[in-house]
Amino acid sequence: MGQASPIIGIDLGTTNSSVAFFDGGAIRVLPNALGEVLTPSVVALDERTGALIVGRTAKDIYAANPQLGAALFKRGMGSELKYTIAGARHGAVELSAILLRALRRDASEALGEPVDRCVITVPAYFNDAQRFATVKAGELAGFTVERILNEPTAAAIAHGAHQGAGESTLLVIDLGGGTFDVCVMDRFEGALEVRSVAGESMLGGEDFTRSVAALALMRAGVTFEQAEIRDPDAVVTLIRRAELLKRRLSEDASGTLVVPALKGLREEPVEVTLTRPDVDEMFQTLLDRLRGPCRGALRSAGLNRTDIEDIVMVGGATRMPCVRDLVLSLFETEPRAGVDPDLAVVHGAAIQAALSGGDIAVSDLVVTDVASHSLGTEVTKDLGGQLIHGFFSPIIHRNTVIPTSRSSPFETIYSNQEGILFKIFEGESRYVKDNREIGQLKVEGIPKGPSGQEVEIRFTYDLNGMLEVEATITATGKRIAKVFSRTSEALSDDVLEDAKRRLARLKEDPREKPMVRDVLARAEALLPDVAPQERQRLEEVLDALEAALIQRDMSQIDQLARFLRALCDDLDGGERW
Repeated sequence: MGQASPIIGIDLGTTNSSVAFFDGGAIRVLPNALGEVLTPSVVALDERTGALIVGRTAKDIYAANPQLGAALFKRGMGSELKYTIAGARHGAVELSAILLRALRRDASEALGEPVDRCVITVPAYFNDAQRFATVKAGELAGFTVERILNEPTAAAIAHGAHQGAGESTLLVIDLGGGTFDVCVMDRFEGALEVRSVAGESMLGGEDFTRSVAALALMRAGVTFEQAEIRDPDAVVTLIRRAELLKRRLSEDASGTLVVPALKGLREEPVEVTLTRPDVDEMFQTLLDRLRGPCRGALRSAGLNRTDIEDIVMVGGATRMPCVRDLVLSLFETEPRAGVDPDLAVVHGAAIQAALSGGDIAVSDLVVTDVASHSLGTEVTKDLGGQLIHGFFSPIIHRNTVIPTSRSSPFETIYSNQEGILFKIFEGESRYVKDNREIGQLKVEGIPKGPSGQEVEIRFTYDLNGMLEVEATITATGKRIAKVFSRTSEALSDDVLEDAKRRLARLKEDPREKPMVRDVLARAEALLPDVAPQERQRLEEVLDALEAALIQRDMSQIDQLARFLRALCDDLDGGERW
């Protein structure tokens, strides 16, 4: 059998993308054909050859003639948005596939061997449709996508947050070109456990750049909307200049920007001087939008800002002084300096790729994740004596640690109802019309009888995006199951069976885990022999563990089992493990 092909890590960014490989215990960021480690995420038509190209040259073509290129298409992932290049319309998946194909070619050239396996990072707040689209783009580019990894998790890995002794709570703030993520993590014993995520998939450094351009136009007596309608090509040129000025103002107190001539608005170019306080004032609306996800992530994790012990900031937009000042004011903790903000995500992706490939250098790393959005089914409610359809009932809630398996009972609403069509949705709204439908599971064979016949629904969800929905008719024990996947092709029989085996392991009773079974038996054996006050403490922990077992909350189960083990050690005066 030949040696397995290398697995690379890819940061598929809104404005720039990069590739890295974990080689001999060190991370190599792989250059593109121009020798650069950052490849602009731009696709453009080369009129000389008629080919679609990517990267620096494509960015130059797009800047000179926006009709010949497309940028920021990552924001369109999972949607029906189309981007026009020289009259031809392309979807975000197609454009991302073109970019990924070029990254694959560059990686193969740099490593001197074919590359067809990868880990791709995505914003933590991407929904399942956006993740599905990312996997599909990878497959169209010729990759086997081993894992989709959240960008903040990758950044935490890159900063070595999983290394070292002790425990701590970490906050990752990722402000890239087009997306914003906040992630709260716990670090302990070589593991990174995600506790909560929040963010916006339509907020990033590009929005700050457009604000600079809008301010310059305002000083020139023109609104951004007027300029976009009358002369969109000139606006693209202005935005490129505004990006350079935005970067300059991270170091300097002021700078100048030339607003180009605008058809029907301004006949001559005009030079505008902007100061850092000018743009900071313009940025306030965007900065306010950053506050909400920061607070939301803390609230979902059940923490206060004083509980945050370490902050990692990644993404080129975090270099802006106003962003760093905002983070310092919110958390009163100085962000950690370390890996280049533009390369932190791809560093983490490379380490995860090595982990996926079984590299012993990272074998001690354990990374958990959370469901970025709730998963559930449509239900009917009896309100004021009327049956009202269209309500959403979550089964796996947002920020639940995955992989996980959760169940919930449902009942028939009509007499002699023999079937139920369960519609599966993803989202947070109370109403299914505002959430995204994933699929359907039809349950038939419910015994005739009065309303209230029970069917238990179990959702089992893993890190690879496999969701199994299983229904059990309580009266007969009959089971119906269906697997939903992010992969773009129909699952083969072999792949489907393998997925079912992996998902089945998640449904095993957590009470049967050796550590849990042993610590429960040990605690119950201690109860008769301890003092009343100690018995009360022991029973409180046992009750908490029992509740976690009922909820199948694996992170709580593991944490409480360790705590109960330590308590038993303390009560009986000796360690057994």
